[in-house]
Amino acid sequence: MASVRQQQDVDIQTITVLPGEDNVIEEEILVRPLHRAMGSVTVGAALVASLFTAAAPAQAGTGHGKPGKHWDAPACDRVVSDGSLSHTRDGGASFAPTTTAERPSYYQLVTGLETLAAPNRLLATDINGRVTRSTDSGCSWETIAKLGSGHWYVSPARDGSAYVWELRGDRVYRVAGSTVTKMPAFDGEKLGGLYGLTANPRRTGHLRAVTDDGRVLESRNAGRTFRAIGTPVPLAEVGPHTMFYDAEVATADFDRIVVGVSDAGLFTSDNAGRTWRRAKLGAAGDKVNGFSLAISPVNPRVVYSKALNVTELEAGESGRHLYRSTDGGRTFKPVVDQFQDGEDVVIHNGGWIRPDPTDADVAYFEYGDPWSGTNLYRFDADDDELTIRHSNHHGIGALAVSPADPDVLHAGLTSVPGDAPLSGDGA
Repeated sequence: MASVRQQQDVDIQTITVLPGEDNVIEEEILVRPLHRAMGSVTVGAALVASLFTAAAPAQAGTGHGKPGKHWDAPACDRVVSDGSLSHTRDGGASFAPTTTAERPSYYQLVTGLETLAAPNRLLATDINGRVTRSTDSGCSWETIAKLGSGHWYVSPARDGSAYVWELRGDRVYRVAGSTVTKMPAFDGEKLGGLYGLTANPRRTGHLRAVTDDGRVLESRNAGRTFRAIGTPVPLAEVGPHTMFYDAEVATADFDRIVVGVSDAGLFTSDNAGRTWRRAKLGAAGDKVNGFSLAISPVNPRVVYSKALNVTELEAGESGRHLYRSTDGGRTFKPVVDQFQDGEDVVIHNGGWIRPDPTDADVAYFEYGDPWSGTNLYRFDADDDELTIRHSNHHGIGALAVSPADPDVLHAGLTSVPGDAPLSGDGA
């Protein structure tokens, strides 16, 4: 266990979105189908925790699109943002100040944050539906679109663009520069809602997604149309009330897919969903909830998961672990335990895992709340070491590693309204 160290034939009219414009993308869509897809915040500990850990896909950074070679580290002492976007150079102990103070009157949670293939470009989304970009390595941010409220995520593409999508949504938005294009909806009632989406870093316009019905979808025209491929995840084998938690498509091996579910833990496919295998997570017969996933962008055989072993929990143990696989998600072993060695290690239901985009041995995750602040964890499998950096922020909703300097971490900082203390038990 890790030691702990503290420290195609579719015409779409696009719209250039002006900063601050509401409900931006209601463009006319002219489609000649090629194919039809088959196939309040009350400040209380329990409620705040539920907001932070709502059933949503892990914002697992996969380095989609492989950012270009000419990135620069941020050359600024202060970030031009509303307080929700900043960066750290010391592993999360401190963050660059922002021009607008944090702690707005509304709930602020960045759900998606990615570096793009175009140098010095980043794109972020938040729970209030804002799409925000930076063109100077995160030194300044501007809102280019406002979508409806929801859990929005970013999937970078190889050409410097990106795809924005909503949890359980039925369409994608393509973002190229400040131009946002709303793609046609697919049949969500038939296929389910999006629970993970990845752009192929080797082929422009090629997307793969997994829905909450366990179906794998594919688009070869930048999200204009989707079709079901392979076979659905065999959820019925687990039980009639199996819950779907997360899904990841590997960028370094586009046929590898891992999904997290209740009771059965994880399922993996190495052939784009044609067949599925139940992962070995815990002892034989253990009931495990596989909440969060991340696949290394440099080695697709390395997979991370935050999971709860319910069998261990019922036996009086914490049951919560960060698991790691080195065989593509077939077998996992726990590498970090909750409250290990009496240290402040909290592994909650859900939340993101961010693998380092250049080192498959390194992954980040976090836990934060308004009373005790935030711990940013860095696990290094090579040294079997967990490093913890604490700050007084309410949480880190998303994280991205700078392509110019792996010590620079771009972060979406969470703010919960109210006068909740930053330390203590919140009583």
